[in-house]
Amino acid sequence: MLSMALSLWLCKNELGKSENHTFAPQTTQFMIKMYLLTAVICLLSFLCMGQDAETPYKLTVSGFVRADALFDSRQAVEAREGFLLFYAKKPQYDKEGKDINEKPSFNQYAMCTRLTAKVTGPDVLGAKAFAVIEGDFTGASNAENNSMRLRHAYISMQWDKTRLIMGQYWHPMDLPEMIPGVLGLNTGAPFHSFSRQPQIRVDHKLGAFNLVAVATSQRDYVNSGPDGNSSIYLRNSIVPNLHGQLHFKKTGIFIGAAVDYKMLTPRLVTDSNYISNESVNCLSYTLFGNTAFNGLSIKAQYTLNRALNDHLMMGGFGITETDPITNRHTYTPLNYHAVWLNVSYTKTNWQPSLFAGYTLKADTETPFTGAVYARGADIEYVYRIAPMLTFVQKKFNFCAELEYTAAAYETDETLLISLKDKETGILRVNLAAVYNF
Repeated sequence: MLSMALSLWLCKNELGKSENHTFAPQTTQFMIKMYLLTAVICLLSFLCMGQDAETPYKLTVSGFVRADALFDSRQAVEAREGFLLFYAKKPQYDKEGKDINEKPSFNQYAMCTRLTAKVTGPDVLGAKAFAVIEGDFTGASNAENNSMRLRHAYISMQWDKTRLIMGQYWHPMDLPEMIPGVLGLNTGAPFHSFSRQPQIRVDHKLGAFNLVAVATSQRDYVNSGPDGNSSIYLRNSIVPNLHGQLHFKKTGIFIGAAVDYKMLTPRLVTDSNYISNESVNCLSYTLFGNTAFNGLSIKAQYTLNRALNDHLMMGGFGITETDPITNRHTYTPLNYHAVWLNVSYTKTNWQPSLFAGYTLKADTETPFTGAVYARGADIEYVYRIAPMLTFVQKKFNFCAELEYTAAAYETDETLLISLKDKETGILRVNLAAVYNF
């Protein structure tokens, strides 16, 4: 506090010297520097106050700095300038019969660097309460790469057996206990769900069991439809994305099952100017489990996926019927099976791990007769094998990962008939250095 008072006094003294006079450029620069210094000192004072045992509040800051370099053997279906890889682009041939997408690429980035702030305080309504704000520098889109982006912002209230979470957090299909240990920014997508959403979540413990009920909306991760990628399809359905889970947890064992319901309303009016209230109901299921012993960790999950492209997974919905007079549509979700396995060993400084994933498109009961709004609707299946080796030295990690992903593109994109074309594979080499704090 003494240093803050000193900075304010210096600023006031300099202003006094300049009273009734035009500020010189040097004086203006000095004032700006002093204001900035005062702001920094105020922030540091607040941080110090947060650590004071006499105050009921405590602020802790953590995170990491991460530097990545990667090489791809060909062009990819990706996001964030290639940092988030889904699978290889479909072959596209020039007049000489050469594949245009068979071109390697290289990139580097540091925008996965992350900051997390956690504030704890006195009990609220008998519950242990805290708040978390977490961000990184991947921005909200490619145009905003290296800009600060909100990852998590939520309030947690923990009673004896019940926990309430309000704010933006992992979608319940992204269980912290089940996040694969991979280096890739895709975090196992499109086999593993990857989505953070605004939500209200309630957990209730019953012995070794935990019941979870969640209502979520959409923000950064959305479905595709007639108006492109947007949250409007869920918002216009009025009903939030509803989710229920059951967990069983004992020493070294965690298993569970979940059901996810989502209603999407693709449009409000038809091309013939009739009100359109038609929606598509999407019901997904998942089974998951992990076990850990003597430094060995094994995780596995299966998902029956219906329109989970807002989770960076395959799928979406399409038109199966159209009224010839009103032009109203009937919609049906695409069905996908997804399974993945992750094995890792963490008892030494050199920590090996392996991720393997597979997703397969299942036939729908009714053929599509119109537009399809989905990720990878022209792909029969995708699989990935990704071994990784991590060197851990206290707060420093060095990681190397090989990620091979193959996609089997179909030859008939219009009818979506399962005609298996040859697989198109891509090999990614990813190196990263991480310093945690």
